[in-house]
Amino acid sequence: GSDSLSTEEAFAEIPGMGMMNMKVLPYEMTMDMHMLGGMYAPTDNLTLVAMLPYATREMTAKSRMTMMMNTTESEVETETSGIGDVSLGGLYKFYDQGGYRLHLNLVLGLPTGSIEEEDYIPMQQQDVQLPYGMQLGSGSYEARPGITLNKQFDSWSWGAQASAKIALDENDQGYKLGSRKYLTAWAAKPLAPWASVSVAAYKSWWSDIHGEAKDLTISPQMNPGADPDAKGGQRLDIGVGLNLLGKNGALKGHRLAFEYKAPVQESLHGIQMETDYSFTVGWQKAFGGK
Repeated sequence: GSDSLSTEEAFAEIPGMGMMNMKVLPYEMTMDMHMLGGMYAPTDNLTLVAMLPYATREMTAKSRMTMMMNTTESEVETETSGIGDVSLGGLYKFYDQGGYRLHLNLVLGLPTGSIEEEDYIPMQQQDVQLPYGMQLGSGSYEARPGITLNKQFDSWSWGAQASAKIALDENDQGYKLGSRKYLTAWAAKPLAPWASVSVAAYKSWWSDIHGEAKDLTISPQMNPGADPDAKGGQRLDIGVGLNLLGKNGALKGHRLAFEYKAPVQESLHGIQMETDYSFTVGWQKAFGGK
């Protein structure tokens, strides 16, 4: 649900395993994502899109082994990095009147990210396949449909988008990620011809994982990060941004954007890490055009 748990409370919620009770609790995670994207418009209404992600995930887990009355605690560090799932598709503008624009987003996610990432786990004294949240991809082809509405005024603009990510097939590990749905609304206000500020609300829902990874040797009874039934939830984020646009000389066509986003409401299935915040920096260069 929406309740925060202390470390002790979270450990107490993990099912026991008898007198020899070994537990691992995902405690902190940082993800750095680098996204390289390209867009090409063969017509005024159609824009082709390709995106290549590269991610690094660093996880800290707290472990506790209890035998009789003796207890020890330590931290386990794991890390994965590599290419994620590539996106290919297009944006089609089917309405453009009175300052309103409607775009249809038709994107396909390709299973190019690894779902067999491993790292050394001291308690098992070997490299083992890491839980779902540390994998780099979905392992499945994904439909990523969406629709975007923009309205432009003389002194400000607003927009809204509905989108989803839906796994089309079960991956080689025998599971598929649950569907993810997103609603976004935003408004932007120019401060100068070359700068604007924005505020946005992001609502997202995601369901539990269907199936279970066949090569995952970490038990859900030992680590809730390995529980496919504790992966769903919903969250409302608020973001504030700053956008800078080059207008003349060598900076013409360059756009630099910053956004800070943090949750104001979050509800999760089972024991999961809550989101603290995300920070995005984006650079874009536009060529040609009218």
